[in-house]
Amino acid sequence: MGIPSASPDVRPGEHAPTPRSDGAPTDADPTRAAVRWRLQLASALTVVLVGLGAVDSAVTSTPVRGALGRTGIFAIEAALCTVVVLVCGWPILSRAWRTIRTRRLDVYSLVGLGIGAAYIFSLVALIYEALGLTVIPKAADAPADIAAGVEAIAPYAGGAIEPFFEGAAVMVVLMLLGLALEHRARARTGEAIDKLIRLAPATAHVLLPDGREEDRPLDQVCPGDRVRVRPGERIPVDGVVRDGTTNVDESVLTGEPLRSGKQPGSSVMAGTENGLGAIEVEVLRVNADTALAHVIALVRRAQQARVPLQRTADRIAAWLVPLAVLAAAGTYIAWAALSPPGWQTVAGVCAIGVLVAACPVALGLAAPTAVVAGMGRAARRGVLFRDGAALERLAGVDSVLFDKTGTLTEGRMKLIAVEPNVFVPEDDVIALAAAVERGSLHPIGLAIVWDAARRGVPIATADDVQEFPGKGVRGRVNGQLITVGRLGFLQENGAYQDHMLGQAHTERVRGNSVVFVGRDSRCIGVIVLHDLVRPEAMETVLDLIAAGVRPTLVTGDDKDTADAVARAVGIEEVVADTPPAEKYAVVKAKKNAGRVVAMCGDGVNDAPALAAADVGIALGTGTEVAVSTAGVALARPDLRTILEARTLSGKTVRTIRQNLAVALGYTAVAAPIAGGVLFPLGGGLVSPVWQAAAMAVTSLLVIANSQRVGRG
Repeated sequence: MGIPSASPDVRPGEHAPTPRSDGAPTDADPTRAAVRWRLQLASALTVVLVGLGAVDSAVTSTPVRGALGRTGIFAIEAALCTVVVLVCGWPILSRAWRTIRTRRLDVYSLVGLGIGAAYIFSLVALIYEALGLTVIPKAADAPADIAAGVEAIAPYAGGAIEPFFEGAAVMVVLMLLGLALEHRARARTGEAIDKLIRLAPATAHVLLPDGREEDRPLDQVCPGDRVRVRPGERIPVDGVVRDGTTNVDESVLTGEPLRSGKQPGSSVMAGTENGLGAIEVEVLRVNADTALAHVIALVRRAQQARVPLQRTADRIAAWLVPLAVLAAAGTYIAWAALSPPGWQTVAGVCAIGVLVAACPVALGLAAPTAVVAGMGRAARRGVLFRDGAALERLAGVDSVLFDKTGTLTEGRMKLIAVEPNVFVPEDDVIALAAAVERGSLHPIGLAIVWDAARRGVPIATADDVQEFPGKGVRGRVNGQLITVGRLGFLQENGAYQDHMLGQAHTERVRGNSVVFVGRDSRCIGVIVLHDLVRPEAMETVLDLIAAGVRPTLVTGDDKDTADAVARAVGIEEVVADTPPAEKYAVVKAKKNAGRVVAMCGDGVNDAPALAAADVGIALGTGTEVAVSTAGVALARPDLRTILEARTLSGKTVRTIRQNLAVALGYTAVAAPIAGGVLFPLGGGLVSPVWQAAAMAVTSLLVIANSQRVGRG
């Protein structure tokens, strides 16, 4: 398997969710619960608050108003708004203050400024009302030349300042709603994986040195132990099969309905279901270190990362903060200078209206709601994005580099022939190769060891075994240096004569892979292996070409074999005989040429290229290093998922841009209207209730647009 362990990617202070001994997860989310109760309380109080404001604005005489008076209504609104702002909205205000104090302005800075200004100004309005202070004379008391103007701002005529309690409360509710939707989408993303953690058994059948079995809780099982998994049981640990053959149902993770065959050297993962064969598994990881724990941490950390367009929204908000303050100040100065005597207090009303209208609640929701929805849908389709940046960049990819073994091919090498050198028994070639390959997780090594076991050939113990990614493996067997791998690797280790090049060339032209086996200074044979091309590979390549993406095959295999595979899938550009450093160089060369590059691979030797690419794509069946390095991991070994992920990426990016346009469009229209730009044209001022309603409609429109990404 290729889902990585937790350890390479968990940062200090972070912990992957850990299964309890009874198999249930222990990763309760207190933040989500806090957001939920704050949203519920704020929503209930805001409905009452807006209702009071609407009735007070629309109806001049009501029983409630008659009983309480405007002062009583304002006092009730103030009490409700105080709970909403200071209790429910405290996390928003504290974050806003932190951004202002550190001068790292973002969306929260302006939202906090708008909430605070509206709330404080509304308290001043309550004081005005309580003291009986008026702002503007009644129309009947105004000079004839400005009587019409007094009627145009009727909500303020002959009374106290109109408060903005509704606007402040609505801003808090909308920000909390956005946070709640993010938490909900994150929870839905991890549901399937959390269920798999519950499937992991609480105990394991540990094999003792004397051959007996002992059932132990998983927290008492250590790497290096051997556990027995009986037919029909679920595998309790991540590990490697050391004895026995079986098939394993991995559909809960990969989505593949077919069982995966397992043999000595195959990897297995906790929570998957064993088939009809009993197997012995050497433990590699257990509990919080298992692949699943890492995947959950990976997905949740990815959802919290900020994408470039999200950072763009923060940069826009950072510019809006001083612009909004200047616009509010300019509005106040203009009204104070140009309005008739007795109207100056309206300048403050209009200035606060500008601040509230410029408050980018919808801007703050534009990117995170779309990203979380997109990543949630991707996870349900078997695509795990390491971060939101990978989700965004994938849409712009115009060049995809494919590894061969395990990527375009199935990565299940089948040994089809052993060509020994003269005077060398065939079984000696396979036995010596298996001795140094035993313990390797490379598809070639697994195939060699499996074939030796099938033949019943004794496999000796090798010493000083070293693996060289992209080249081969070497070790000592009975004092002799055994090298298995590429021709150049044998030459580096002194096996320089009689390399059987004719047989190797013939097999490569047929599309087979060839490894040379050396003993001391002599090549003693050639092992021929075949790896089937993935059935969906050609369809995927042709669809990428149709979408304007240029595919390239980059492989460490020889050119003859690479050309044969490339022809089979429809790729024209081939770069063969590339060790890891050269794969990295190919990626850099493409990027330097102005291409937006994705690298798709699954091996250790692909890790440098995956990291260097704009977007690294690792098949979930690949090695741990590859998956932990890539920006995108495909849980299902189906290349067509790349096309799905790219389409989803494009849809998410378009949605974010639409949301940003809606949010900025609202601010551009609402701020001038709130500042009184319609007044000289015969219009009036907009009541704070209607400002709050417009803000709510705009934000809900952004949220609804984002949720479209998550459907499907």
